[in-house]
Amino acid sequence: MKALFVCDEKEEWTLLTNLFHAHFKKISLICVRKSHEAMETLSFDGPFGMIIIECGMKEGNPTDLAEDIFDTVGPRPLIFVGTPTMIKDRVREDFFDAHEMVSLYNKPYEPEQLTKSIEDAINWAKKEEFENSIVELNPDEFLPLKLRNFYLYNKVPFDVYVELTKTKFIKALSANKPYTQSQIQEFQRRNIRYLYLEKNEHLTFLENSISKISHSLENIPNDDAKKRIQTTIAGVLVAHQYIRDVGVSDSLKSFVEILIEHISKGLDGYESLEKLLLEFPMEHGDIAEQSVLKGLVCEFLVRSLGWKSDLTKGKTSIAAILHKVFLEREEWSTITYKDHPDLDYLTPEQRENFISHPKAAANVSQYFSQFSEVDFIIEEHHEQPDGNGFPRGIPASKITQVSACFILASNFVIQMVINGISPSSLRTIIRSFSSIYNIGNFKEPFNQLAKEIRKK
Repeated sequence: MKALFVCDEKEEWTLLTNLFHAHFKKISLICVRKSHEAMETLSFDGPFGMIIIECGMKEGNPTDLAEDIFDTVGPRPLIFVGTPTMIKDRVREDFFDAHEMVSLYNKPYEPEQLTKSIEDAINWAKKEEFENSIVELNPDEFLPLKLRNFYLYNKVPFDVYVELTKTKFIKALSANKPYTQSQIQEFQRRNIRYLYLEKNEHLTFLENSISKISHSLENIPNDDAKKRIQTTIAGVLVAHQYIRDVGVSDSLKSFVEILIEHISKGLDGYESLEKLLLEFPMEHGDIAEQSVLKGLVCEFLVRSLGWKSDLTKGKTSIAAILHKVFLEREEWSTITYKDHPDLDYLTPEQRENFISHPKAAANVSQYFSQFSEVDFIIEEHHEQPDGNGFPRGIPASKITQVSACFILASNFVIQMVINGISPSSLRTIIRSFSSIYNIGNFKEPFNQLAKEIRKK
């Protein structure tokens, strides 16, 4: 185990180094003077099982540093040392109360008492498996899972890891040990987007998730439309992960057909499209939520246009599920046309990934051979009525009505993600769309959508 001591008085470095050498020979103490040095050391010389911060540090605030440390590497045993006055003035009470692994040591240094405080911190670290859970692993043997997948469970049969560096991982969840949703939310607050599983366990996790979600959808009461939509969103998230990491299997195809069925049932649960939109569980605005909402809006449009065929309705739903499956980053999901200013900030490689993602998703759709022409709908989902879309830049006159429905629904949902969902924002979006989509094969679906939003 390593310990980090942050203090700008080198005499105290000597004191603690001697104490560790005498009493804690298996622990390597690394000393730094300033906050930025501490953060660099944590990143490049870690992992560290415990932290000691001297509250008299002249540069920076000890509580702010502690918060930065916890945000970066997660909570772990931490001791604030200083005079009683300094501790009172510089250690915020709310931070101290929020973390049971944080302790205080009042100067002056008394070797016996200081040794006891450090022993307590070490024992806490061992109890929480900090020392044992930090391992060097081959990253090629691990695959990431989006954090949201873990809200489906309260325990998993595998050890789950957070990536610290390219080769060092720390155990985030222990196999078969219950965890709470607040623990997952804590990772989210630390801007951790992925947890890691070994490759063979990763596949088992996804297959278990497919079974769990399929069973849940079967047992949702007909009058609980919101629960149905939330579960379908979870299903799309898992389907995307499965396709990217495993590919398309028979079980995946069956699962996607179940999701299509429940998108249709989700619309049936509301008396109007506007009520559905206003009650839609838009928590993250991410690709999974967008995909389900696009599927619901498309379902409304094809019904309004009198297309009663389940095959036609299935086309738009499967397009909604698959169209963003290979988009590299969530934040790119709101880019809709080829001259979008956000594209200027992408590297050439990122730009190529973005421009090619419709074609890659269209190729996957060909595994679902019972839904003909879905590949064309997906490949055209970034085309625009004025010809400023991609990949082909075709105008409204050359876009089929089914593709027009999907493009309209897709851009409508993206504007809701950007502007929020409220009665006023929905009407503002429709007004802004009237000069764009009231043309060619877009005209009739747009009029149906506008009539629904404007009616009162």
